[in-house]
Amino acid sequence: MKIIFILVCFLCSVGQLYSKEKENRFQLIPQPQKLEIKSGKGLFFSELVFVVAEESSVIPVLGNLAGSLPQYEKKGTGICLQLSNTASLPESDEGYILELNDNGVQIQARTQKGLFYGCQTLEQLMEDSRDFNMRIPCMKITDYPAITYRAVHFDTKHHLDRTEYYYHAIDKLARYKINAVIWEIEDKLRYTRRPEIGAPNAISKQEMASICRYAQERNVEISPLIQGLGHAGFILKHHWELRENPASDWEFCPADLRTYELQFDLYEDALEAMPYGRYLHVGGDEITSIGIDARCKATGKNAFELQMIWLKKVCDFAVKHNRIPIFWDDMPLKYGELWETILGDDSGAELDKKWNTTKLDEAINLFPKECVYMRWNYGDATKPAHIRLLNWYHSKGLKVMGATAASLGSPYLPSENSKASNIQGFSRLVAENKLVGILSTTWDDGSPHLETVWRGWIAQGEYGWNPASRDIESFKSAYSQREFGFSAQDSSMKFLDELEKAIFFFDGALVSSGRRDQGYGVAEYTLIDLPDQSKPGIWSSTWKDKIDQAKLEINRYSRISKGIATAKKQALRNRYTLGIYEQTNNLQIYPSQLIMALHAFDTATNKDDQKTAIEQIRKVCDHFSVVRAELEKVYSQTRFMSNPEGYIAEQNQHDHLAAKSNNSNWLFYYELPMVDKVKKWLETTQF
Repeated sequence: MKIIFILVCFLCSVGQLYSKEKENRFQLIPQPQKLEIKSGKGLFFSELVFVVAEESSVIPVLGNLAGSLPQYEKKGTGICLQLSNTASLPESDEGYILELNDNGVQIQARTQKGLFYGCQTLEQLMEDSRDFNMRIPCMKITDYPAITYRAVHFDTKHHLDRTEYYYHAIDKLARYKINAVIWEIEDKLRYTRRPEIGAPNAISKQEMASICRYAQERNVEISPLIQGLGHAGFILKHHWELRENPASDWEFCPADLRTYELQFDLYEDALEAMPYGRYLHVGGDEITSIGIDARCKATGKNAFELQMIWLKKVCDFAVKHNRIPIFWDDMPLKYGELWETILGDDSGAELDKKWNTTKLDEAINLFPKECVYMRWNYGDATKPAHIRLLNWYHSKGLKVMGATAASLGSPYLPSENSKASNIQGFSRLVAENKLVGILSTTWDDGSPHLETVWRGWIAQGEYGWNPASRDIESFKSAYSQREFGFSAQDSSMKFLDELEKAIFFFDGALVSSGRRDQGYGVAEYTLIDLPDQSKPGIWSSTWKDKIDQAKLEINRYSRISKGIATAKKQALRNRYTLGIYEQTNNLQIYPSQLIMALHAFDTATNKDDQKTAIEQIRKVCDHFSVVRAELEKVYSQTRFMSNPEGYIAEQNQHDHLAAKSNNSNWLFYYELPMVDKVKKWLETTQF
């Protein structure tokens, strides 16, 4: 009897492991809240031969596989969609239950949104069945989002992508259950009330409305972000009379009524172009010099009071136009002398010593209650001081939305696994504290190609829906499967970890001071010097650390190149993304190649070796034009590589790397002057 019992336990254990293995082979993003494997043989994707909707249900926009099926019942197994109020359904209007058995698939939801997301999950299951030639196991998925508003940030202050790319992006956002976009349009909308503000290549209001309707049909809501009180260079480069500081186009004067007339005209155009969103983001961050103008001084108000008066007026406009205003929250926190505290690591008694909300408490009546205060934190948002701040907001009855970052600074590649850990941590806080929602920002200061940002955005889809889902490494495996068709056990995307590391050296390899990432306020830089022919070996001694690292980077480049080449051959989709990574890799190795060529010259022991080294230096310099041309060729498939003729640059955006030139020179900020410097050096070097 004991032997039989042990055998039964063993078989049950094996069955559980087999069920878990079947579940793990299907890597869904976002991971559902609950997935149960049931008994049965399951279905191949090709066995599903129709899709129908019962009663009052409507078939939503479907993915490629489900969308190719006829939409009437026929012989065979099919997909049945049903609106229902059954008690077992999640209460969320985006929730659903998906049941798959040997007889077909049923998706139930309370709303059309829920049906849409159930179909998106099914599409991924069908995709895996096709990609790996395996049955979808019989299962029941009960699913709903932990956060109701899950947004990403389109920032087009310095560049525009081709219009078709935005449609493509919306399809992908919907696939990963991102349900909103906050679009920072600046001068990239063709304003009709103030036509001077729109850039020559701006998107028309009609085209923008078309994009927004396309998004709405896929449950993606688009709302505008129109910058003011600060970050107003795109406006104040035309309207000097409204500047707070005549020497700066950064800030409006909040005491001039014409400020509001102008801003409200832009708001109205933006709301007409984006008619389906619920929010109006008014910016309001990083103000530096309010209150210095005679118009402001005449009011007798201090800088903080002036800003909050401005905020109240723009909030009233938003409410009048049936929009909820959103405001970046850094300026109140700086006024309240809490900014440095919430960025710190203090906890316990040390935090108690520093924590003082007296100034904010006294000013609380200046905070419009109808506004959503966007609490942005682009690092680890789970630190004690930050959590304490969220509690303060809650105690004051203020509405808060979280803002993390999928990309920050780098023009080439987000770091730290596309900021996935920070995204997960802040998403958990948003869910636990029942904040209004979460936004994953993608700042255009360094204007990264959006194909490099997608892993971060998809992480926001994952953790905004289910903050308690996979760890970061498991997410990266799921991302590899979903985006490229590699199985979770496949290591084809490991090169991306290496590429992230390579960018660190590339960033400053050719300079002795300065930083390419202008977000840190280091605008000046100094290129490294070049070898002195009369002092052989001195240059190599001076730059020994760079030479040693360049050797390592050349080996790393080889590994990355092989990894990308393999991935491009084996990928089932999204090879364009891999092409962007390939061009990034080809650019990042350039400084290392140049450093090693200069090192060879500096350490040459005879004239023949010097001549050979000189030829190699020339070859490396000449090759740069090829590297640039290939990168621009690939980039330009989806984005415009230069501003149009007649574009007026903003005065105060000069510290943004992507604003350094109207063409693509800024992408090669150190490389172009270094190549020129080396070529001039070659002309003066004697043999």
